[in-house]
Amino acid sequence: MSSEQAPPAPSSETDSRPTPGSRPPESAARLSELPPAEGAERLASRLLDPDELEFVRALRNAGVAKDLQGDELLRVATAIGDGDPIARRIDLLEAYYGASGDDRVARTRRLADRLFVQRANDPVTAGALVTRLASIAPELGTVKMERIGSSADAPLVLRAGEHFVALLDDYEESLDTDEIDLRELEERRRRGHTTMVTVRGLVRAVNVLLDRHGVRDRLVALSSDDDREVYIATSVTEAIELARGGWLDDENVEDVMELGGW
Repeated sequence: MSSEQAPPAPSSETDSRPTPGSRPPESAARLSELPPAEGAERLASRLLDPDELEFVRALRNAGVAKDLQGDELLRVATAIGDGDPIARRIDLLEAYYGASGDDRVARTRRLADRLFVQRANDPVTAGALVTRLASIAPELGTVKMERIGSSADAPLVLRAGEHFVALLDDYEESLDTDEIDLRELEERRRRGHTTMVTVRGLVRAVNVLLDRHGVRDRLVALSSDDDREVYIATSVTEAIELARGGWLDDENVEDVMELGGW
């Protein structure tokens, strides 16, 4: 062979094999190569529907669920199962506020946002509900349900220190399908004469007491399913934005203002 003769070209098989340590094509870039927060958000966006991502953004814009992003959003997205849109949104909230079983973090989150969830199949008395509501409104101190007067039909009030507000009976002949009424539950525990109240009636009274204690954030009703009634606290401006976005049970501003006691 002449000294000027070129060596044989490599075979096509040799050309097609990647060399060790070669960089994969950009189209195959792994999520793990992204910054951690961006990678987690990207994965979460694949697990959640667009309206669920919008719901999360709406909550954060309203000043609640502030840690529901990055790795925490991904954890929550992997924790919820199938269901209708509203049920999945409530599952998402419960997963976030459950804090993966960390009691300290769970308590901190629930108190910061004043999350209150009542399940339809949980036997409960009005007195027990008052205790639970008072636990997310520590500014009120001790909250008690009292009757003004000695007669059996005397009105009930919710009292916090020197302030009190009448408890209205929200019972109607025809209830909305997503409203949980405690009348039947209370009836089973009825001893003597007891005025019946709903969760919404108690929440409204707590909001009025918060107003009288100078607290601007109030409880509003998030869209609920047949099994759970959900409340969370925010300001009046942010509550109106949530209502306009369709995330609240109340469809008009007047109802939001009435429940919040603004």
